[in-house]
Amino acid sequence: MRILGSLKSTIPAALMAAIMASAALAEYPERAITLVVPTAAGGGVDTQARALAPKMEEILGQPVQVVNRKGAGGTVGLQSLVLPAKPDGYTIAASASVSMIENPLLQGLPFGPEDLTIIGTTGQFQAAIVAAADAPYSTWEEFVDHARENPGTRWYALGQVTVAVMNALAEAEGLDIAIIPGQGGATLAPTLIAGDADVSVSGGVHTPFVESGDLVVLLNLLGDGDLMANPEVPSAQELYGVSMENNLVISGPNGLSGDVVARLEEAVREAAQSDRHKEVMETIQYPIVYRDSVAATDKLTRQYEAAKPLLGK
Repeated sequence: MRILGSLKSTIPAALMAAIMASAALAEYPERAITLVVPTAAGGGVDTQARALAPKMEEILGQPVQVVNRKGAGGTVGLQSLVLPAKPDGYTIAASASVSMIENPLLQGLPFGPEDLTIIGTTGQFQAAIVAAADAPYSTWEEFVDHARENPGTRWYALGQVTVAVMNALAEAEGLDIAIIPGQGGATLAPTLIAGDADVSVSGGVHTPFVESGDLVVLLNLLGDGDLMANPEVPSAQELYGVSMENNLVISGPNGLSGDVVARLEEAVREAAQSDRHKEVMETIQYPIVYRDSVAATDKLTRQYEAAKPLLGK
């Protein structure tokens, strides 16, 4: 205690504060970190989160434990586990941006990106309309003709955003459709292949099934640019002004300290460029789109503000 007292009396207060802040930073993290995935296991969000976690563990020096809490398009997990969590960096989330932007607006929920601490983005979902390869159509034009001749085509919906997209497309083409509520991205391909639905909006989990010859891509739903694996597919944005931009976001509860954000940001950046993550993203054909905390916060805030007049109630 005398040594500490001596140090305090001889070291300027500002320097002592800096030393203490550095010590606090070095202490985080001291235990395991929970990475909440607010969707079912096996889907696009879960696949990316589990590809990021090992490198994050290596950088942070503590286990990063993935916990799935699905429901309501990702809003249940964020509301029940992340938003109310203590802002100490030990509970964070890997979610689709629609879970904090479009879905809360559609569901009338009182939260958005500003109620979370945005740590970064790591990838872009390859949203598309897909169908079984043995369906009686293999292009969007052929499907539209089929749907006109067969009212009540079954559209498999994975969340309220996909329902909004489906209804917008159906209205644009004057189609009579039937919406079938889905149970997560992992169920999409089996449902289409079994013939239990005619088409679905996919956030990108379709790619391996397209490569295996089980599914076909009919329509690009990206806001800008071509699909990574299917650049020849027509764009809904160009045809109808309809899109579904969606990024993988790492976030935490509001109020994370700058030191904790910096530490997590470093881990996310390194994980996004890790060999394992690159391999997984190449397999599912998602582009790696890394943004740091500042850039990601700006991106999501602008996206939220643009969505409010369209989806807000």
